[in-house]
Amino acid sequence: MKLENLNKEQMKAVKQIGGPILIFAGAGSGKTRVLTHKIAYLVQEIGLPPENILAVTFTNKAADEMKQRVQHLLNMDVSSMSVGTFHSISARILRREIHALGYNNDFVIYDQGDSRALVRGVIRDMDLDEKTFVSKAIQGHISRYKNQMIGPEIFIKTAVGYFDEKLSEIYAQYQNSLQNNNALDFDDLLLKPLELFNDHPKRLEYYQQKYRYVLVDE
Repeated sequence: MKLENLNKEQMKAVKQIGGPILIFAGAGSGKTRVLTHKIAYLVQEIGLPPENILAVTFTNKAADEMKQRVQHLLNMDVSSMSVGTFHSISARILRREIHALGYNNDFVIYDQGDSRALVRGVIRDMDLDEKTFVSKAIQGHISRYKNQMIGPEIFIKTAVGYFDEKLSEIYAQYQNSLQNNNALDFDDLLLKPLELFNDHPKRLEYYQQKYRYVLVDE
């Protein structure tokens, strides 16, 4: 593998092994080039098996490009390497493990429209005023709480006033409906692996052993 097309700092980053490293640089400065060369370096020079590498990025297009670049650098099959978006990697883990959380492994993934329809159904089932409890806004509240890792069982304890109390009930019923439908929304794709690893440390240990090197391209 040739490293001649890397500058001094990029070369240093590629060869730095054995601890965390942060590459902070502007757009178009070669961060992805460093990351793909580092993956190739780990496989070809360090001897790390491709299946022990996890590379994560934000879009499917970027993930595909990353895999193609690594394939070109190594000139070998890298299909065993886990390269994908945060959501796709999480979904891959959950397809194998989510039965431990009470779901079937053939769960469905709700898009934004599906989630909003489910929220609207919960609001109607609770016979709430849809002008006060607007499904789009309620969906946004639920998503924000999920991203803050505040589940309905936590939110209900801190709810103050009529709106928050009803919102906590909607949130709880929405989450129950998702599970009854064997479904996850996009936020769940990121949260359920954390729940899995917190509740089942042996599964966390398995993935810690499997992925010996984790690279994130932001």
